[in-house]
Amino acid sequence: MKKTCLTLITVFMVLSMLSIAAHAGPPTTAEGLWQYKPTIVDVRVAGGNTFLSTTEEGIWTGTFEGDSTEDGTVVIHSLGFWSFNAIVSFQGEVNGKSGTLEMSVVGSRPDVFADWQGKWVILSGTGDLATLHGQGTWWGPGSLGEGHWGDIYYSGNIHFDPE
Repeated sequence: MKKTCLTLITVFMVLSMLSIAAHAGPPTTAEGLWQYKPTIVDVRVAGGNTFLSTTEEGIWTGTFEGDSTEDGTVVIHSLGFWSFNAIVSFQGEVNGKSGTLEMSVVGSRPDVFADWQGKWVILSGTGDLATLHGQGTWWGPGSLGEGHWGDIYYSGNIHFDPE
């Protein structure tokens, strides 16, 4: 009985994944440069960690062409490594289609001298970008500090749902 139940669950999961793949548009490589300038809104220390609440303005070139704003948190951990998470609000064009996107970005670096590395995922969109999905990685030196422009490179895969 257990074996039959597990087999049915496995078959159902495989069929579900196949139907999702059949409805998605073909994936396209996304890559380019994301330049940003951070502003520190708040600083707090807890448990030896420093928490920086930030806002950022950004300029995107490459697959994503447009501007962004961002609310995020940088944590400087007591052990020396840094982490970052934010929601990016993007407005512009992707492969010739325009609209807005909300993206989640998370990342880290082992110390203040290392480059950042992270991941991005599209959460939602509007306009022509309402059916855009995607995810990928980002990396680079980033900003030297508040009010300084920094460079981050991004790559990944995107696809539009068929209309």
